Amino acid sequence: MKKLTAIILAILILLPAAGCKKAPADNVVSIETPVPHATSVPAGMTEPPYEDTAEPTALPETEPPASGAPTAAPTAVPTEVPTEEPFVPASVEEAIARYEAYPLEYETVDRDKEQPNRPITEPRYKQGSDGVYRSSESSDGQDAVIMLTGDLMCQTRQQEAGKTPMGYSFDGSFDYVRRILKKADLVVGNLEATLSESAPYMAELIEVETRPHLNAPATFLEAIRGAGFDLVVMSNNHNVDTGVRGIYDTLDRVDEYKLMHTGLFRNSEECRYIVVEVNGIKVGFMSYATYFNTKEAHLTPEGVRILLNPYSKEVVERDVAAVKAAGAEYVIVYIHWGTEYVNEPDPIQVEWAQELADAGVDYIIGSHPHALQPYDQITASDGRTVPVVYSMGNFLSHQKKVVTKDTLILRIRLARNSKGKVVLKDEGYIPCRVFLTFDGRDYAIVPVVSPYNNGMYSSYFAPAYERITGIMGEKIRVLGTP
Repeated sequence: MKKLTAIILAILILLPAAGCKKAPADNVVSIETPVPHATSVPAGMTEPPYEDTAEPTALPETEPPASGAPTAAPTAVPTEVPTEEPFVPASVEEAIARYEAYPLEYETVDRDKEQPNRPITEPRYKQGSDGVYRSSESSDGQDAVIMLTGDLMCQTRQQEAGKTPMGYSFDGSFDYVRRILKKADLVVGNLEATLSESAPYMAELIEVETRPHLNAPATFLEAIRGAGFDLVVMSNNHNVDTGVRGIYDTLDRVDEYKLMHTGLFRNSEECRYIVVEVNGIKVGFMSYATYFNTKEAHLTPEGVRILLNPYSKEVVERDVAAVKAAGAEYVIVYIHWGTEYVNEPDPIQVEWAQELADAGVDYIIGSHPHALQPYDQITASDGRTVPVVYSMGNFLSHQKKVVTKDTLILRIRLARNSKGKVVLKDEGYIPCRVFLTFDGRDYAIVPVVSPYNNGMYSSYFAPAYERITGIMGEKIRVLGTP
């Protein structure tokens, strides 16, 4: 099944990227197509973090052994790209008829839309007539501080803990990082969840078709906005967990909570990138995934191409050219890849990272392993030094393994040099840990270093610091002291 899925995706990702008319369109392409990389979980088995129901009283401070299936070699596939008129569905029902091959195996739910617990405030970034997002708070200081995080998930036990008589609230998870994130000019995270009232939430149905079902209440976005996030990247292996309707519901909710987003799309007219002007510096963002839990089989070939964003070298090359044509001076890519629960990247991740760097990407952020993986620097074909964090781990989840609880906030500062070129001025990270409970907060993200933790203490801080700094390596600066 995985081999067939890989072949289908290999063909689909060669077709032209839907989206902005600025994107260049070649008629014939011939590229080396990477086979999407599967997770290390054997077929038919559930992932351990979803199986168990009791939190252990003490967590072993050891990491699970590495595992993962070998990845097949790339195959050169020449493809004639068809010319087509853009199609924009007039309704969700029309989108389902066009983009969905057959429904997923769960009973739909008839419930009222989740209402916000408080009024939704206006975002600090708004889109201009040129498509670029700008902030009313921006200065022309030519210096931009961006904070980035890993996976933002809202899983079974989080939903159970966040249930209130009025709905769901997840604010407490961010209480210890909110003031840190608020100091950034732009905050970005990887939203790994669907948000559809018409499908069961994960607390109601853990799995669909043997895979974790990451559907959550929309008020999870309220907590994300309240924590200071401005932009969420959305391409990941759970994109199809709630089908075409769920994709539309999720995008509607993200828009409702006024978050910028990229990586998941409604139609062929939407841009495959986003450009954000941060203190006069235009930063482009893209988001790709290499695996969709085989659930992309529920979409038509057109649905895969239009709604999702599968990774390929050629697609990235085209998107980088398009985002730079739209004004981006620095390009950051999130990519969902790798083997789950291990702290070392697979060889194919290293290969793809080189492809991204050679395509013109300036900073690479990895996600999906639910574990931190090292920072490194790649020399691109044009001589640029391109940083990569192979995995940012979970920024928030209910998962229980030690490897899934270590996390960080990446802080980068961009500036203009004497020639007016945007460069990476400095970078560093704040080590953090996700706690089951911390001072009465459920699933709380807590910095493990001073001064960011305000002098708080836990016996878990020092071991977490040692693990995180050991994984990240010495090429990037750790911010704070244990």
